[in-house]
Amino acid sequence: MKPLVRAALDLLQFAYQDAIGVDDAVIYLMDKVHFHLDIAGSAVRIMFFDFSSAFNTLQPVLLGEKLRQMQVDESIISWTMDYLTGRPQFVRMQGCVSDKFSDDTAIVGCIRNGQEAEYRKLVSDFVSWCKLNQLQLNISKTKEMVVDFRKNRSPQAPVTIDGEKVEVVGTYKYLGVHLDNKLDWSSNTSAVFRRGQSRLYFLRKLRSFGVCTKLLWTWRL
Repeated sequence: MKPLVRAALDLLQFAYQDAIGVDDAVIYLMDKVHFHLDIAGSAVRIMFFDFSSAFNTLQPVLLGEKLRQMQVDESIISWTMDYLTGRPQFVRMQGCVSDKFSDDTAIVGCIRNGQEAEYRKLVSDFVSWCKLNQLQLNISKTKEMVVDFRKNRSPQAPVTIDGEKVEVVGTYKYLGVHLDNKLDWSSNTSAVFRRGQSRLYFLRKLRSFGVCTKLLWTWRL
């Protein structure tokens, strides 16, 4: 089916694409942030959306309509809808099961002279699109990060979704990378260092129990 729908895919979809991965998504996001900040007197607001079981709330009927718009053969649509109906979705890898999917979404807005109407409209339009497509946002886990290096910073009015204020954070883990509002990568460096230290601790423990080098190497990978 992938070749049939390739032309209709969003150009900013990085998941499930050949030769494209999370690194490309992070690089694209940071490129947009730096591009906006290069404009004098500008700040950047980034909204990181979190979904509640995105695949399990997927409506096969809506998916079927979208596939028809892409002129996919009716027999393939029927098979796809039948397969997805009544089936919980999860990922299984090497005996481990996860209900996490590549549904990370971010909106980047350039704020100049206090003009943030376009950014708020983008957020509002995306929330409306989610409702239209039966995708449930987890507002408590949806976060906003503000990057503002201006000398005269003005307080940013909070964004609300369905009457609930979105929390503003100084750091956020996006696609496995810790981003921060200083853009100095210190948060990500610290996280990688802590993870490395934890791995080394367990490797030393296993080695003290006489575990062979080959098994230690496999565990490290």
